[in-house]
Amino acid sequence: MDKKISSFLIALVILAAATFPFIATTVAEKPLVTDKEGYLQYVGTLGGANYVIRIPDEWNGMLVVGCHKWMPFDWTPDAQFAVDNLVNSQGIGLPFALVEQGFAYAASSYGEGGWPVKEAMIRTHQLTEYVIDNYGVTGKVFVIGHSMGGAIALMLGEKYPELYDGVLDISAMRNTTMGYLDTVAAINSPNWPLIPAPMKAQLLQMKADMETQYGGTYDEKPQAYERLNPSSNAKISIPVVTVYGAVDPLTNARQAASYGIAVDAAGCSEYYRLYKAIGGTHDNSVTVNAALSHFKELVDYPVGW
Repeated sequence: MDKKISSFLIALVILAAATFPFIATTVAEKPLVTDKEGYLQYVGTLGGANYVIRIPDEWNGMLVVGCHKWMPFDWTPDAQFAVDNLVNSQGIGLPFALVEQGFAYAASSYGEGGWPVKEAMIRTHQLTEYVIDNYGVTGKVFVIGHSMGGAIALMLGEKYPELYDGVLDISAMRNTTMGYLDTVAAINSPNWPLIPAPMKAQLLQMKADMETQYGGTYDEKPQAYERLNPSSNAKISIPVVTVYGAVDPLTNARQAASYGIAVDAAGCSEYYRLYKAIGGTHDNSVTVNAALSHFKELVDYPVGW
């Protein structure tokens, strides 16, 4: 059975059973279409979240769906926000670089800010099927994400291997439970008074946003945290590529290694590749260039694996 038809039927069965919360009614408003240089851009609303779709003039038939990072203080529901601003050394945004290479690109604003990983999965899954059903996707479908978006992309790849052909994770919080506990530890550390005020504000906001998403602290809701933790659900069956910066101050060495360890424990290491970008930070051009170069491995899979 065709993969796209199969994914649709599976979604219907799950919805009817009412056992999986990530499927919701898809309602799409007619998009605003703009003819840009090299691509057509569609901006609209789907399931209560704004989205952007870009179809290149010379389309290779493949689709990349992007998941944006955590934005604690400047998130907006505007559709353009859905297109992450990661840039490579030529100053080209990652989504634009992919469109230039012939890939269609789509991304959702998730419909809300904070740490909305469950909602982001719903909206991104909806958007993926919407593009497949309405824009003539004929090739592979990939999901990519940066930081929080990387965690979302990993979980989508874990849950929907019949829909996605590969995952590119850029500087993700791959073990969100670890991330939360490390954040709490930093806040309770004797060194807390020495931490710069902007970093304090981010740590406090992350703790609050994660507790809102999971319904309490880890001690109160451990199952909620683990249910939405990529490293706790790492039995993957599609290729996954992780790229992280060697000098990333946000994704430490334990975070960088956590997902690979979980994948290996699940007996799925044949599907996973981990790359360190020397000189790369959380989102500088070194890390972005490395991500773009390794994305080709997903496109070519299984050749070379």
